Amino acid sequence: MQRWGPCWADLITSDRDGAARFYGDLFDWTFDPPNPGFNGYAMVRRNGQSVAGVMQVAPGSGMQVGWNMHFSAADVAATVRKIAAAGGRVAFEPHPVASLGVMMFATDPTGAFFGVWQPGEHRGAEWAYRPGGMCWHELYTRDGARADAFYRAVFEYAQTTIANDKQVDYSRYSRDGRPLCGRLQMTGAWGEVPPHWLTYFAVEDIEAALARRARSTGERSTGRTRRRSGRARWSAIRTGRCSG
Repeated sequence: MQRWGPCWADLITSDRDGAARFYGDLFDWTFDPPNPGFNGYAMVRRNGQSVAGVMQVAPGSGMQVGWNMHFSAADVAATVRKIAAAGGRVAFEPHPVASLGVMMFATDPTGAFFGVWQPGEHRGAEWAYRPGGMCWHELYTRDGARADAFYRAVFEYAQTTIANDKQVDYSRYSRDGRPLCGRLQMTGAWGEVPPHWLTYFAVEDIEAALARRARSTGERSTGRTRRRSGRARWSAIRTGRCSG
């Protein structure tokens, strides 16, 4: 996986079996058995290679259901100090995960939640930037300028404003000339949707993927590439539009 950039995503769900059926049909994923040593956390795979993680939580546990995105960091303790200095908040202090690595969670100054992973034996997604794997990540925030300053200070990202004809405030974050993720300024049209990071997974054929989704959920597709349902979100984009 890319240094300094997003390296992992995991799904927190109250219905692991339902998630396995849905994503298995959509992306040809398989789910490892829950690992009791890691609170039931398990790997999600494609062709035997890790794609993401999954953990079931009990209804009413207080944990938010949905996808989490994790940045790679060589020194998570130093990243904690940078997060605090830049106005972020550490939500979960650094915690070793056996010999796999060290994890932590934080929120940026605009309220978006994200993880940080210091790799050990587990370096991140093995199956990525190809169909069925994560291929892009975007921050949705109501304060783009504040978010830009935060991620520049913490991860040393360079920001490039992307011109468009739809009056959308969108920037791309990169490091050493390599695009890593994007940032979109939310408008009033987003209503009460909170700031968040969104992970994209690649597909070879978007229309076929939407048709499979419709079969799995019984919902008719509108043909749009982004869909939201409550707090759980998923997106699909063509492989040719992926970065990496």
